[in-house]
Amino acid sequence: MRKLFIAVAVAACLPLALAAQDTTLKDYSKTMMSDDLPLNIIHLNAKTVPLLFKAPTLYQIRAKATESTMVYVQAVVESNAELDTTTFTIEQDGMSYPGTPSSMRNFTKGKLKLKLGDQVDGILTFPKLLDVSKSFSVKHGRDRVEFKFTDAQLKALAPAAAN
Repeated sequence: MRKLFIAVAVAACLPLALAAQDTTLKDYSKTMMSDDLPLNIIHLNAKTVPLLFKAPTLYQIRAKATESTMVYVQAVVESNAELDTTTFTIEQDGMSYPGTPSSMRNFTKGKLKLKLGDQVDGILTFPKLLDVSKSFSVKHGRDRVEFKFTDAQLKALAPAAAN
């Protein structure tokens, strides 16, 4: 009976945990609308990295995300499309920085021909760690998304105070 209770309790909590993960990812993501390929752009930080990656990759990406700004790019191709991964930039305070793509799936450097149903997963690493307390934009060609985190989101990203 005790095992049944534990199983029911875990099953009841699981949707809450998944909902919390989904909310956290939504808090730090934007959809870049494009004519032929909408891209989900997720800012990689202390809150999002553990939701997207497992060890040992988790540790590598979390460490790198403290040194430079990184975003995770994700899409499912809805119609044949072309994606040039070399034209991503990030902008803040009038300065623009190029992104370097790292592919997990269909996100290698260059112009990619994608077919219906292809999944795109990759990371863009930018050469500078931006100040996330100020707004910044991720651009791809004519398309752009702006990130402007709320005070609550910034507080969640702040390291815990040492006692």
